[in-house]
Amino acid sequence: PILVIFFAAFGLLEDSGYMTRGAYVMDRYMHPIGLHGSSFLPLCLGFGCNVPAVLGTRTLGDRRHRVLTAMLAPLVPCSGRMAVIAVLAPVFFPRHAALVAWGLVGLNLAILASLGLALRRPVVGNRQLPFIMEMPLYHVPNARTIVRSVWRRTVAFVRNAGTIIVAGAIVVWLLSRLPDGHVDSSYLATFGRAFGPVGALLGLDWRMLTALLSSFVAKENAIATLGVLYGAAGSDKTLGELVAQSMTPASGLAMMVMQMIFVPCLATVATIKSELQSWKWVVIDLVVLLAASFAVATLVYHLALAAGLG
Repeated sequence: PILVIFFAAFGLLEDSGYMTRGAYVMDRYMHPIGLHGSSFLPLCLGFGCNVPAVLGTRTLGDRRHRVLTAMLAPLVPCSGRMAVIAVLAPVFFPRHAALVAWGLVGLNLAILASLGLALRRPVVGNRQLPFIMEMPLYHVPNARTIVRSVWRRTVAFVRNAGTIIVAGAIVVWLLSRLPDGHVDSSYLATFGRAFGPVGALLGLDWRMLTALLSSFVAKENAIATLGVLYGAAGSDKTLGELVAQSMTPASGLAMMVMQMIFVPCLATVATIKSELQSWKWVVIDLVVLLAASFAVATLVYHLALAAGLG
């Protein structure tokens, strides 16, 4: 449903003539990170869902700019990530939850710009392509054209990315259910416990690490997994109260930072592979995001400890 709405809105903008003008206005601001103005609108779409953001890169004419835009798109905070922040921020910072949430969004955008600067030369190279486009006249969109566009793009997405999403979701679901049907004793939880020493650097226990791993299917899964692992259903306390008892504000902040920068969901990964037709860029993107999330979250955790939030 999200994709159908996105394709309809995108087709409306394209057919009305606005898309070109939006790209022209933002061109000067995108050049420092190696992108053209055409990359701005796909990145903006990421605030709703990163999948449409990656799909929007197909409007870019240059292959290298498509690659860089698709690699940076997961750093735009999607609604799934923000749902996790909406639950955790009031738990650790009840008086300043909104400021913390906005600060995390700003941090993500700053990292997006920084990685754009770092990846500009390896991905795009030294060449500066001229940004030349024809300005079409504004006109009333044609409903028939938009419907055909929505149908064609939706079918293409289901055909190309759907197989990867289904296969990956089945694997993660099996890992969360085997061998005895309980998440807290599953292979996924065992995998989370194995990374306990790494989590200690961030102040995170195995339950938080398992929640991060489960968010690979969908970012909102992190909250559901925490509810199961903390036994919220059988407790007279809320999930927030249970989490607050086992974590300090410093570790909670590190968890939120990690969640915001962590590798994208499975649907986004499948879409990047489908659009770029290369596993190489997918693997590079995942490694970069994983390293960035761990490094930034570790730094934030220790700065928070130094600030007395431990």
